[in-house]
Amino acid sequence: DPTAAAPVGGNPGVTIGSQRLNVFTNAAAIWAARISSSVEIKVDANFDPLPCTSFSGVLGSAGPQTINRDFSGAPVPSTWYPGALANALAGSNLDPGTNDIGATFNSLVGTAGCLDTAPWYYGLDRSGPAGSIDLATVVLHELGHGLGFLTFVNLGSGARLLGLADT
Repeated sequence: DPTAAAPVGGNPGVTIGSQRLNVFTNAAAIWAARISSSVEIKVDANFDPLPCTSFSGVLGSAGPQTINRDFSGAPVPSTWYPGALANALAGSNLDPGTNDIGATFNSLVGTAGCLDTAPWYYGLDRSGPAGSIDLATVVLHELGHGLGFLTFVNLGSGARLLGLADT
């Protein structure tokens, strides 16, 4: 998004797009400092319109692009592992043609008809104005899902994916 923006909360970006990228890069660096993998973790991320109304909406979503089981280095057989975790355990990229995490964030937040009075806050300091939505916190949360903080069990029925457990 080339829309001009003033730097805010430690984010030096001067467009909405550069601020979003800076927030995302900062969140990825926070995760990178806390996880261990010799395999680069790649993320497909974008801003697109997601469902919302003036009072509620989807802020974002993310998850693993691939899952693996029974690979060399898997601690438990017949168990699903999200791609980034499987790669770390295997010590190699098990799906080199596919990025590890897919993430989409709502480009409409803070506009008419989509959380009208709750705009994204693009600062890096977690100190947005009252009523704003801290993008950095949302990105950190969603990247966690992509890294494997989720389940592949159908929460409605309790059914396991293809009958197998997950990590």
